[in-house]
Amino acid sequence: MAGFFHTPKPKKFDIKPRYWNPEKEEQEARKRRRNAELGIKEEGEFAPHINKGEFRKGLSNGKWSAQSQRRKSNTRLLILVVIVAIAIYFMLK
Repeated sequence: MAGFFHTPKPKKFDIKPRYWNPEKEEQEARKRRRNAELGIKEEGEFAPHINKGEFRKGLSNGKWSAQSQRRKSNTRLLILVVIVAIAIYFMLK
């Protein structure tokens, strides 16, 4: 009766530890701290395209205001409606 139903054995979790060099890790941490103090940026590091204070200036000038964004959105919608209307006109003609 025990051989009729096959129940698989659970798989064992076997992870092989990788080599860890604490000296190298400390050295890299010191290098990152030094570069941060000197203001040196490493390759691949994210640099924001908005400078300090630029966001507030943009808000006060109306560059990113809700009204200007709404106006841009309405303009795009109007252009899209005109293009669709012209396409329908030529399809029906």
